[in-house]
Amino acid sequence: MIDDGVPDQLQCTNCLLPMQYQEKKDGKFLWQCFKCGKKYFVSQNIDDDMEESWSPPR
Repeated sequence: MIDDGVPDQLQCTNCLLPMQYQEKKDGKFLWQCFKCGKKYFVSQNIDDDMEESWSPPR
């Protein structure tokens, strides 16, 4: 069975720390690492790719 909900946890590939869930935007779930600022946009659709982007750390 496939769960289309928000993942329980994502880990930053840069810092290897747990990422924080921020919001759902344009049908994608936004996760961010507060140490390095890396963002993941995870689509609701399991067939879509996951997008990465960077922003300044807080």
